[in-house]
Amino acid sequence: MLKFKESEKQIEETETKGDVRVALVVPSGYEVAASGLAFHYVQKLLNSHPRIRCERFFYDETFKKFYSLETQTPIDEFSIWLFSVSFENDFSNLLDILKKKDVPLSWKEREDYHPIIIAGGAVTYLNEEFLIPVADAVYYGELEKYLDLFTEALTGETKQEILSSLSRIPAVEVPSLKEHTEIAAGVDLNDFLPHSSVVPSLGVFPGKLLVEVGRGCIRRCAFCIFGKNLKPARFVKPERFEELVRNTPYREYGLISATITDYPWLEDLLDTVEKYQLKISVSSLRLDRLSERLLRTLKDSGQRSFTIAPEAGSQRIRDILKKDITDEQIENALKLARRLDFDRVKMYFIYGLEEETEEDLEAFKKLGDLAVRLGYREVHMSFNPLIPKPGTEFERRKMEPVDVLRKKEKILKNLLKGFRVDFESIRESVVQYTIAHAGKEEVESWLKFFEKSDKKSLGKLIYEEGRKRLC
Repeated sequence: MLKFKESEKQIEETETKGDVRVALVVPSGYEVAASGLAFHYVQKLLNSHPRIRCERFFYDETFKKFYSLETQTPIDEFSIWLFSVSFENDFSNLLDILKKKDVPLSWKEREDYHPIIIAGGAVTYLNEEFLIPVADAVYYGELEKYLDLFTEALTGETKQEILSSLSRIPAVEVPSLKEHTEIAAGVDLNDFLPHSSVVPSLGVFPGKLLVEVGRGCIRRCAFCIFGKNLKPARFVKPERFEELVRNTPYREYGLISATITDYPWLEDLLDTVEKYQLKISVSSLRLDRLSERLLRTLKDSGQRSFTIAPEAGSQRIRDILKKDITDEQIENALKLARRLDFDRVKMYFIYGLEEETEEDLEAFKKLGDLAVRLGYREVHMSFNPLIPKPGTEFERRKMEPVDVLRKKEKILKNLLKGFRVDFESIRESVVQYTIAHAGKEEVESWLKFFEKSDKKSLGKLIYEEGRKRLC
């Protein structure tokens, strides 16, 4: 545990002197946890209350005991466990932590002496039910909206007092008391300027201070939750970003947004980057809004590769996905980046639509061949099967059957020999799909099964249920 803590650089001091001890748990490995802003930012939000002492925890399958990053304190000494769940497949990790610490999996079976289990995070935008059988309380949506009410509720003297106070928050569901009435949204990011207080040396943005400059998306891709559920799209004003830079002794930033190219004051933001000689990283770039200045800034920050998400090889499938990008725009973006000496490109794709033909699959190779002709030294193509999610336009679609996906994956692997290609596990994708669409009764049956089995067996059960559902 110490090696992870020592790998982090503290930028802002984190107060850990309160008497109400809250464990912030991201049920993923450290690198995944450190890549997300919640792991750092939620801790800072909670510790803004003078009585709360929040420390961070992450998951490792080999752990039998769980210690905090900050002080190596056992999780047993914390009376409130707050789980930030970003991915459906983290669900079994959450259950594994509870089981290893002898905490009943169902809220119905817990006593007053057990820790209070609260869940929240990105998955609450997708499925409003699957955490209900487990958690004593579930917070839906953006924590900032009801931060004062939430933190004050955590300072109650008894479990019942805490749950009663939480139940009065519209975005909180306490299964034993009442349902939630809203998903908290619409927070003005300029009031909070979400950013991390530590800089991790591992994860997607190693060595970068994470700053959320945009939340939500102005696009409406049929497969994505951001445009539909995180409305309206909001952005940090450039002067607020400059204020952070001016007051922070750090010059490397990871900018978090659905797509930085849709940031409305991008030129002003780049002015700040140049003025303070910052180095920046971004997760992905929108092809149709790509500018030479942004690419030069990324190159000056040390990047030799850039990441784009065409999503499909053919225009026909992109239209079905409502990914409003043309073949010409893809080619122009690749040419622009190559002209600026980028020699590596990573492209994210979705496959597995029922409308997909072999011609559509062959179109992926045409994009790869185009990048090679333009002089890219490495072309990395990453594929994910379509997982229709609740809360998206595709929510009523079914994932394609496993045998169909395996056949398509085999075709793509044969087509794309010579390229660097990776595929998301079909098995894990089916598990993700099944959890995303699970109702309370189904989850309760999983809990009963897991009580007498193990994590591997639970994963197999969920996969088999999902596979049969897709046949």
